Amino acid sequence: MDEMGDFGQTMANAGKAMSEDAQKKAGQSIAGDMDPKYKKFLDDIVSLIDRKEISLADPRSFLKVDVYDALDEKWRDKTDLALLNVFDQLKLVVDFYKSRATPDSSPQLETMVEELWHMKQMIETHHDVFKF
Repeated sequence: MDEMGDFGQTMANAGKAMSEDAQKKAGQSIAGDMDPKYKKFLDDIVSLIDRKEISLADPRSFLKVDVYDALDEKWRDKTDLALLNVFDQLKLVVDFYKSRATPDSSPQLETMVEELWHMKQMIETHHDVFKF
């Protein structure tokens, strides 16, 4: 079938409900290589968690306290706000990574790790306040 036929068939099926099995298959993560930069970042975070240097139960454990304490009020407020987002995203990343139902390396995980990276970099381009 030519590409236009595939497109036409896809459009014709667009309004139809997917079966439950098709929905499950569409939602599954696929295994795939990750950018080495993000893979190393993830490995470093998991190592910090395994060594109990940071805790997913305590977002303040992510901070270099001496750096944080030296920040002015404006940057402490910005860091506090970023910390909430970093905390939530890190929990999602680690849950995905440690789940037996998902691959340890995948495009979906890379996207999640990349978002975490960018969240922390918004602060760290100004102050190196996170342990990772």
